[in-house]
Order: sequence, then structure tokens, then C-alpha cells
Amino acid sequence: MAKVTIRFPETTPQQRRKLIRDLAKRVELNESLEELITTLRQFEDKYGMSTVEFYARFMAGKMGDAREFIEWAGDFAIYQRLVQKYLRRQTKKAA
Repeated sequence: MAKVTIRFPETTPQQRRKLIRDLAKRVELNESLEELITTLRQFEDKYGMSTVEFYARFMAGKMGDAREFIEWAGDFAIYQRLVQKYLRRQTKKAA
């Protein structure tokens, strides 16, 4: 495999390392969100309701405690945390 060298003469090595770390975090977050969205859509298709509708019913105790429902609720909670994390990063960038 060929080695690729990218040069940024206008940045310091520390700035480049930070840039690469930030980019890796963003890619990881986006991939995680995409995977969760796919999983949530599969649950929605299987049970014929939106995740938001399901979650409201689940939290009100109207869905029971089937393993899949617990997984669905857990995946949605993780999705919400990742979206909040993404929004915080966007807010920091804008500031």
C-alpha cells in the first residue's frame, strides 16, 4: 500500500494532532448515530410505530418488559445522548 503524506505548513504539529483527533471523534460519532438510526428503524418497521411513540408508551408502563422493548428503549436512550453530544460539539464550534 502506498504511503500518503499530507502537509499543512500553516499549522503546528500540535494543531494537526488536535485536528486529526477531532475528526476521528466526529467520524466515530456519526457512524454510531447511523447504526443506531438503522436499528431504531428496524424496530419501528417491526412494531408499526415510531420510536418516539414507543418510548412514551414504554416509559408510561404500557409496553411491558419484553427483552426487545428494553433493547429498543436502551438504543433510543443512547441515541438521545449521542445527539446531545453532537449538538454540544456544534455549539462549541459556533462559539
